[in-house]
Amino acid sequence: MKSLSDIEMILTRMIELLRIGAFNDWAVALEKLKAGFESDPERASLKLLSMYGGMGSLNDVVLYKDGQPLVSENNELDFLRSQLYDL
Repeated sequence: MKSLSDIEMILTRMIELLRIGAFNDWAVALEKLKAGFESDPERASLKLLSMYGGMGSLNDVVLYKDGQPLVSENNELDFLRSQLYDL
């Protein structure tokens, strides 16, 4: 399992990327999740897993700016999503 500081670092970068791609709702959700890891890591872990399933999930996010996909940002977000899932 990764340390809480690793989780916080991953979440912080994911929040930055989501804001770049104008996914502010997802950024806010991850900010709340980040706070949850500080207070109740077990519950936050369950919440995290629920964000990965179903339509409209965190896995479905593709970052765009001015109608163009942000390739490097999407690649980084995908890598971070995988790292975070593999807690």
